[in-house]
Amino acid sequence: MTGSFPINAAHPAERHASDMQASFPTLEQGYLHEIHCRSEDKAAALAFALTQGQAVRPGAIFALRALHRKRLSTLFSGDGLALLGIQPDRLTIVETKTDVDMLRAGLEAARCPGVSTVLMESEGRFADYDLTASRRLVLAAEASRACILLLRNEAEPRSSGAQTRWVIQSAPSVALEADAPGWPALDVELLRCRSGPAGGRWRLIWDGEHGCFRDADWRAPVPGAVVPFSRLRTDAGDDGDGRRKVA
Repeated sequence: MTGSFPINAAHPAERHASDMQASFPTLEQGYLHEIHCRSEDKAAALAFALTQGQAVRPGAIFALRALHRKRLSTLFSGDGLALLGIQPDRLTIVETKTDVDMLRAGLEAARCPGVSTVLMESEGRFADYDLTASRRLVLAAEASRACILLLRNEAEPRSSGAQTRWVIQSAPSVALEADAPGWPALDVELLRCRSGPAGGRWRLIWDGEHGCFRDADWRAPVPGAVVPFSRLRTDAGDDGDGRRKVA
């Protein structure tokens, strides 16, 4: 995979985790990104969108949804947002009557300076989101440098002006020591990337200590210097009774 960049991540404690983050194209600011998922994976897709997008950067966050999509209702948790490195007071939730109203509101939000992220949720075909609508969102993002994230639930991918297109699925976690529950895990697939090749797949796990997703095969280094054990050797003793061990 070429053109890889570190995943954006932040942590409330502002600890640096750049040396342990996974590598793949980020959800860059100033672009439109599509994130596809199934209904049962929506929470995982939302966590991916908020942590890998620009929501961790300073600025207001707008979360928009159409009220008629009852199955899509998302309840944001302040504790959950803080865990992802996002201050809850940055979030503004906008509920509209129709998908068209949501698109219009999202477009207006993306045009505003000081907005870091516009997150819109949709379900199914979403006929109002066509090439023209996506192009308008792209132009708004380019002008304001906002990151527009469109969470598409139970929808077939189709042509749009999106910079990247992803598929997110929940993955089984790996149990910790003493059979303790493991960290959340995701399967990530990149379907489209306008600035590079697509088709990459990653398994990510949540690093609760540093507040970021990282590659599942990452292993934490052993802290401190490790003193090697002395070689066990044998030597002839001068007591004449045979061999002795020296550690």
